[in-house]
Amino acid sequence: MNLWSPEQVAAAQRANMDASFALANKAFESFQKLVELNLSSIRSGIAETGEVALNAFAGKSPYEWGTLQGSVTEQVAPRLQSYYSQLYTIVSNSQLELGNVAGEQFAEQQRKLQSLIDDAAQRAPAAAEGAITALKSAITATGTWYETARKAAQQAIHVAESNADAVSTAVSKTTKRAIEQATRATSK
Repeated sequence: MNLWSPEQVAAAQRANMDASFALANKAFESFQKLVELNLSSIRSGIAETGEVALNAFAGKSPYEWGTLQGSVTEQVAPRLQSYYSQLYTIVSNSQLELGNVAGEQFAEQQRKLQSLIDDAAQRAPAAAEGAITALKSAITATGTWYETARKAAQQAIHVAESNADAVSTAVSKTTKRAIEQATRATSK
C-alpha cells in the first residue's frame, strides 16, 4: 500500500529544494554583509592611516607627536568598538534568520508527518491504534524538544549580547582613561 503518489513525492522534493535554497540565500546574504563591513573598515583604515602619516610628517615638536599619538589612540578604540558591534549585529541577525527558516521548515515537516500518520491511521486496522498514538506522542515530544532548544538558544544569544555590551562599555571607559592619562603625561 503506497501512501504517496508521484506528485506528492515531487512536491516534497520541490519543497525541500526550496528550503535548501532559502537557507543558502540567507547564508550568502550574511556573507555579503560581512564582506561589505570588512571592505568599508579597510577603506576607512587606509584613509585614516594616510592622514595620520601626513600629520606625523608635519609635526615639529615632541608635544605635537604626543598629541598626535593620543588622538590616533582615541580614534582607534571607538572604531574597533563600532566594527565589533556591527560584526556582532550581522552574525546575530544571520543566526536569527537562519533559525527562523529552519524552524519554519521543521514545523512544515512536522505538519506533513502528522498528516501522513493521520492518513495512515484511517487506513490502519484497529489493532494498530496504540502504535499510532505512540508515534503521534513521539512527534509531539520532538516538536516540544525543538521549541525548548530554540528558546534556550535565543536566551543564550540575549545573554551573550548583554555581556558583549557590558564588556564593550568597560573597554571603552578603560581606553578613555588610559588615553587621558597618556595625554596628561605627554603634555607635562
